[in-house]
This record gives sequence, C-alpha cells and structure tokens, in this order.
Amino acid sequence: MNTMSDPISRPRLRAALPLLALVLLGAAPGDGLPPQLAQDVRKSWEALTTTYYDRVDPQALLAAASDALADLAKKHGVAIAPPELRASSDTDATLSALDEAIGGVAAEARGEPADYAYAAIAAMARSIGDRYTQFFTPEEFKQFNEGLDPDKVSGIGVMIENDPPGTLDVAYVIPGTPADRAGLRPGDEILAIDGAPAKDLSVGDASKLLRGKAGTVVSLQLQHATGEPPEIVSIKREEWQPPTVIFRMLAGNVGYVRVAVFGNATKDQFDTAIARLKDQGAKALVLDLRNDGGGYVNTALEITSRFIADKPLLIYKERGDRSTTIDADDDVTIQLPVTVLVNAYTASASEITAGALQDDGAGVLIGTKTFGKGVMQTLTPLPDGAAIKVTTAHYLTPRHRDINLRGIDPDLQVSEPKGALLGDADRDPQLRAALLYLQKKIAQSKSAP
Repeated sequence: MNTMSDPISRPRLRAALPLLALVLLGAAPGDGLPPQLAQDVRKSWEALTTTYYDRVDPQALLAAASDALADLAKKHGVAIAPPELRASSDTDATLSALDEAIGGVAAEARGEPADYAYAAIAAMARSIGDRYTQFFTPEEFKQFNEGLDPDKVSGIGVMIENDPPGTLDVAYVIPGTPADRAGLRPGDEILAIDGAPAKDLSVGDASKLLRGKAGTVVSLQLQHATGEPPEIVSIKREEWQPPTVIFRMLAGNVGYVRVAVFGNATKDQFDTAIARLKDQGAKALVLDLRNDGGGYVNTALEITSRFIADKPLLIYKERGDRSTTIDADDDVTIQLPVTVLVNAYTASASEITAGALQDDGAGVLIGTKTFGKGVMQTLTPLPDGAAIKVTTAHYLTPRHRDINLRGIDPDLQVSEPKGALLGDADRDPQLRAALLYLQKKIAQSKSAP
C-alpha cells in the first residue's frame, strides 16, 4: 500500500478482500491470568495500539484499565487503590504487569478473573474516545454475530402475516427452503395447519406450529393466490437461515431487493434474488438500503461489484495515512436501470454501496440523507469467545468524497412520512418515487430506436 503522495495502488477486488477480512492477531499468554484471558488482554492491547487508525497513548490505556479495576472492586464492596501501571518499550513486560494487576485485584476482591479482565479491556477501548471501537463479552459477541448472520431455525421457510386481520397469509418464501420447493408463494392463504383451522391465529402462534424438529412433517391446507382450488400440502421441516435479503417483483416488471444487513450469507442471497428476478423478466431494479446499518465491508464490495466493472469502489486510509483504492472486477452481472433507496439509518457498509453507485452513475439515490459513517472497523475474535472491534480505516467514495459525519445526499430527495410502510408502494412514498423514475426509464428504452 502506498501513501497519498505516491501513485495510489489499485488492487482488484478479489486481491484486496483479505485486507478487509476479520483479523486474528497472534499472541503469547502472559502471567497472572488464565492463559485464555491473558491472550484476550494481549490481543486487545495489540489491536488498540497497532491497528487503530490514529496514534494511541499506551499510558492512557493503562490508566483506564487501572481505574476500571478499582471501580469494579468497589462495586463488589472492596476498596482498592488503582494499581500503578507504567507503559514501557518492552510490550511483554507491560502486559505481564497488566495481567498481574488484573489477577491481583480480582483475587483481592474475590471476584471472577474474567469479569476484571473484561472490565480492563472495555475501559481501554473506551479510553480512545472512538464510538465504534468497543469490546464484546462472549455473550455480547454472540448477539452481535446473530444480528449479521442469524442462527438457523428449523421449519418450512416462510414469513407470514395477518393481512387482512383474521387471515394467515404467506408474506415471503425463502428461496431454497422446503416451502419454496413445495410451491408456496407470497399471497397464499394458510387455511389450516395439521388439520386445525388457521383463522384468527396470530403470527406468533402460527410460527410455533410451523416450526419444529428437522425431518418432521407439517400439513398445510392452502388457498393459493392464483385462485386454484384449496389443496393440502405436506412439507418436511429442515434447518434454514433467516434471510438478510428479501425480494419480489413489483408492477411494471420492476424488481425489488431489500438488503437488511451485509452479513456473510448476504452476497449469495443477493445473487439468488437477482437471478430469480431476471428469470421473471425484471427490466429495472430497486435496491432498498433503508435502515441497513452496515455489516461486513467485503460483502458490500462484492455486491457493489455486481453493478460496476473495472472501476474504483472504495478508497480507504489506514494508520500512517496509507491510502488504497479497491477496484471492481470485470464481471458486471446487473445491467438494468437502478434506483437505491436510502434514509438516515443507511450507514457504514450500506453507504459504501450507495456512494459507489452514485459516484459511478450506476444507480440513482432516492430518499433522505444517509447516516454518515465513513470509518471501518476490524473485528478481532478473542480466544475465550469475546471480541474487540477497532476502527482501523477512514474511507472515501470513489470520487474522494468524505462522508464521515456528513452522510450522502440523495439525487432525489423524498421524505419518509410517519406511518409509511416500507416496501409497500401504496404506503411508501420513497418506493413510489423510485417506481415512477424507473417506469420512465423503461418507457424511454422502449421508444429508443
């Protein structure tokens, strides 16, 4: 990677992806704590002092850890003076002293060493003053991961709704699931589950009946939206992952794809959505990134590269002002008119996609200004199941726009009124504006010689 004063290197997307992957920092255990906790402390220290995108004062980290140890002991009813810790050029010696302080305070307070190690690491992360740099306990890290990549559930693979009230309708069918293979489609009404009437069942109660152990069978009586006579379908349950991408065809052969978050499975789900919409004859596309708080940068870049070929996708600057531009590969798979829906909760990785599409002219942004998170984090899993997330880079759009704390202004400003139902063109002014724009584009392409 080169500095800004040198010609900027432009690695291809595939070559650059490892640079943005999750980082596991090597470490050796220290003294005074169980080995896994000592490694937690060391890896967190290294992540904060060597990868944070700006300089970090090691003594400030130690001071924060020391105060946190004394504070936690006090909460447990034990008054302990903050341990005296001094940073030195010998990292091993510094960390050994920190380990001994953590273990010593935990022993004196008769507390769990893990609680005190976590308190020290969390305090060091907070001391940097960066809202996005944070420590996760094992439970918090599990919840964080579930938000990006939901745990699998066992059932048939549908989303259901009570619309209109009193009925139980299929709202969405997850591709590749038993429900999809059985031919269920959005708009189908479930009349009975295992012979019991489904009328007036709540979504929660119906979901409990549809889910069950993988390999078991549930019987549904269905009234298909196509108007065919009701039929009974037996479906074998299996495990499936709740989707981060949903899609459907809207009026006028406009495909609609909503990306809720950029998780590990999102790219494949997105590709499936595009393939199915193309098979259904999509002539234009709405990409809905509203309320998408981000996720993995790699996933955002992969999806963005579906629209842009052989051009910049992102510029990121690391510690020491090292600047790198990532270019898309040559294989564009989406060559349709595109609108991108954004709002104040479109953030981080979703802003990377929105900004690149706007800069390239591959998509027209509609909605309201985005959140404005122009920094990236590296997530480091720790040996005992905890993790630390550290801001390691500041990014710019391909045209060198700095969106941090500024956001991205849409090409067409459309407000989101209270009570809007996102994804429903009749009750979603932003989606309606996107459809009108795309319908004009489709009409223009038809009239072109």
